Amino acid sequence: MNTMPLEADTRYLIDKSLENLGWALKGKRQNVFFERAKTERESRLLEGRRPDYVLYSSDKNFSNKPLIVIEAKKKGERLDSALEQGIRYARQLEAPIVFATDGLFCKSYHTGFDRPPILNGEEVDEFLREALALKYLAHWEVNTVSPKVQYDRKELIRIFDEANNMLRGDGLRAGIERFGEFANILFLKLISETEQIKKETGVVSGFDTACHWDAIKDIPASARIDYINNTVYRRLNTLYGTTIFTPLTIRSETILKEIMDKLDPLMLTDVDSDVKGDAFEFFLKESAATKNDLGEYFTPRHIVRTMVKLINPQIGEKIYDPFCGTGGFLIESFRHIWNTMPRNNDTVHMLRTETIYGNEITNTARITKMNMILAGDGHSNIHMQDSLANPIEGRYDIVITNMPYSQKTKYGSLYDLPSNNGDSICVQHCMKAINATAENGRMALVVPEGFLFRKDLARTRELLLKRSNLQSVISLPQGVFLPYTGVKTDIIFATKVNQRLKSSAKRKDFWFFEVKSDGYSLDNHRRKLCNGSDLDKPQEYRKLDEDQRQEMLDIGFESIPIDRVKDNAYILVGSRYREAASPNTTFPLVNLGDERYFDIYSGGTPSSQNDEYWNGSINWITLTDLPVDDYVTQIHSSERTITQAGLNNSNAKMLPVGTVVVSSRATIGRVGVAKIELATNQGFKNIVIKDHARIMPDYVAYAIGSRKNRMLEMASGATFKELSKTNFAEIQIPIPPIDIQKQIVEELDSYQRIIDGARAVVKSYKPRIQIDSKWTVVPLADVCDFEYGYTDVALDEGDARFVRITDINEYGLLASHDKKFVLLNKESKKYLLKRNDILVARIGATFGKTLLYTLETTAVFASYLIRLRFNSEVMPEYYWCFAQSEHYWKQARDLVTGAGQPQFNANAIRLIKLPLPSLDIQKKIVAQIQEEQALIEPANRIILKFSEKIQNRINEIWGE
Repeated sequence: MNTMPLEADTRYLIDKSLENLGWALKGKRQNVFFERAKTERESRLLEGRRPDYVLYSSDKNFSNKPLIVIEAKKKGERLDSALEQGIRYARQLEAPIVFATDGLFCKSYHTGFDRPPILNGEEVDEFLREALALKYLAHWEVNTVSPKVQYDRKELIRIFDEANNMLRGDGLRAGIERFGEFANILFLKLISETEQIKKETGVVSGFDTACHWDAIKDIPASARIDYINNTVYRRLNTLYGTTIFTPLTIRSETILKEIMDKLDPLMLTDVDSDVKGDAFEFFLKESAATKNDLGEYFTPRHIVRTMVKLINPQIGEKIYDPFCGTGGFLIESFRHIWNTMPRNNDTVHMLRTETIYGNEITNTARITKMNMILAGDGHSNIHMQDSLANPIEGRYDIVITNMPYSQKTKYGSLYDLPSNNGDSICVQHCMKAINATAENGRMALVVPEGFLFRKDLARTRELLLKRSNLQSVISLPQGVFLPYTGVKTDIIFATKVNQRLKSSAKRKDFWFFEVKSDGYSLDNHRRKLCNGSDLDKPQEYRKLDEDQRQEMLDIGFESIPIDRVKDNAYILVGSRYREAASPNTTFPLVNLGDERYFDIYSGGTPSSQNDEYWNGSINWITLTDLPVDDYVTQIHSSERTITQAGLNNSNAKMLPVGTVVVSSRATIGRVGVAKIELATNQGFKNIVIKDHARIMPDYVAYAIGSRKNRMLEMASGATFKELSKTNFAEIQIPIPPIDIQKQIVEELDSYQRIIDGARAVVKSYKPRIQIDSKWTVVPLADVCDFEYGYTDVALDEGDARFVRITDINEYGLLASHDKKFVLLNKESKKYLLKRNDILVARIGATFGKTLLYTLETTAVFASYLIRLRFNSEVMPEYYWCFAQSEHYWKQARDLVTGAGQPQFNANAIRLIKLPLPSLDIQKKIVAQIQEEQALIEPANRIILKFSEKIQNRINEIWGE
């Protein structure tokens, strides 16, 4: 029996939501029963148990049939367990629909089909009105948008594409201008459909029939522009008390008629739709997806809904979006309040005129207002202005927004922390706008990931923590805003903004939650997935109740202590503070930052502009000197050297023999042991061991090399990953007694010698071409074309593999680890690789490395590579063999320019002299080299086998 009472606010929210959907909680029409069934028979079926709510049909065809069981989540209870309980009750009552809810967040289930019910392609996640619930008696999937409306909405996007071209021809050059002009016309169509539905359903409206689509169609085409501008828009501005309807800029009467003729037969609004204005939202979403210059104005609706549920706006509060785009956050906030508030003349007036506020810097503000009118109103406080130029102090209860990323601003002097960095000023603007006297001033912001860790934003993060209670940071997966942008983003949720809180009222930690899946594929297509969404968890646990702490930890939330954040440059990336899994080692664990045992030094690079700094007597280590990820390099020399002046005029330091060098940028986790004195570039963290009688450098190198995954977890960065000195110092390694270290190193060194021998075989083998003096020698410029690669953000998932300069290994082969991807679009498709394309590294220490692309998989090549495509005289396989030879490398070293950052661009490559035999001879050479490579393959297998043995022995040290 259910004896635990519902929390008052939960019951209030459920009751108001049901009332607003037309359910009757009391009176003669009562069809909602709380903590009891309607009849004695049903009570007996329940065997004394009491569902929280049972909802019955009042339709004469299904009179008194239980339709819905609602089970509310009790304190400390999971929504899933409430759903299971509700399903048991519903089966006993033969009710088809079950909801489990905490008042705002809902999960649903259909007992007749044993799956969640679907509405318009999405799982039902809010209560249903009775008429809609009845449609689920025979089906688990319902569409309130009719097939004709669905078809016509797709036609709408096609018509927009056609209109886009027409409007461009009429002189509207900017995409947003054409978009806005089409939206003006579309609004007339949609508002007319909406008003027609009101008329047919008996709803009284003050809409002026002279503004109706049919009235406009009756005007001759030659007079239609003038009629819309001087009659329709003037009356609409008066009706809605606004100035958003400005004269059309279309000059051609013919184009206006053609657009209207195309729109006229469409039916875009459905009488059964529960969401007013959804046709306009569909247009905004789909048109933004096909026109990248509009994408910045649209935030996916499931992200918007998550954030609105986090802040849970209430009637009487003022909600502000300073960067409101097409109004998604404001419309969802309006709907949220409308669905849960008590409805009377005062509350409806307050919602429509004194609740929703927003700014948009572009003319899109007009579209936001139209969108809100179609959604139910709330448009009157939307303004076209630059929010950053107009700081607002203490006017609102809630700020919710997706702020513009990585902008520069000239208005930074207007804020507490002056800066030209838009990320800083956007966050400051949001904080400043919240009323310090509000009972719970709060904000939910989408920020670029860089805001959480960049050094130049540390003071802004500090200000955020000082002036609010940071409740949670929700890490969104890279790709949630595709196809508009691939920027990695996070949601920041803060409460008590600008309140002067006592120390005891300040949070001592915040919750970090990493969303692995938002329910859609993380590519340009953003297809709906069937494995659910991690966004459910921050919605269900939005209250962040302290008594649910262990439960939250169990499902993936991480508690981040504020004190640690303060000690770590106010970095808010949760992975920075993850404790490594407790190893089972019996040996004491020591931090690399423990100054009793180690000193850590970063490296540096002398200026490449000063030749006096280069080619000296000091070995200077770069990533090239640690060529392989999976073993410890014994460093006896370096490819580059610097002078004492170069050392003195850079951050590089002279490091002693026995220093353990660890790559900490881009390719993180490669390890070497210095057998000579040396310096490194800034891509390394270098460990100097203080007591060699107690700790062996080679042991430390092996132990650190096994922690590569931990290092990657602690690294951050948008363009490339980097491990900070602070985080590197937190890495722990076990330190056994010195005699055990010696045994371990001796065993691992024996395996390493076998690996080194096999590597020597592999490395020693170079394809050799016996050049005949009779062969023609041609410059590459005469036999091939050159093309530079594509610049984009490398993603963990995407449409095509992104082949980068680091993907070509020392043997001229494509690396199989650390694969990255890009999204395909019109531009990136120009850089798709074809089988037997040749790629050449053109910059940095790896210049000249040459890859023959032989895969069939879709791939795009990156900007630091050059593609060579040969004419019919040259086999690409032959050129690849030549490019591994010393004959090629001698020329490459002579042609490269630049001391600090070698450049091997197309102008240099085109001068390479290629000995060119006949195609028959080229085929024989390639066949011979392929035969030789087959003999080398066993050495590669030896390397893999003994690398595995090394890893297994190291795992034993860690007790794994």
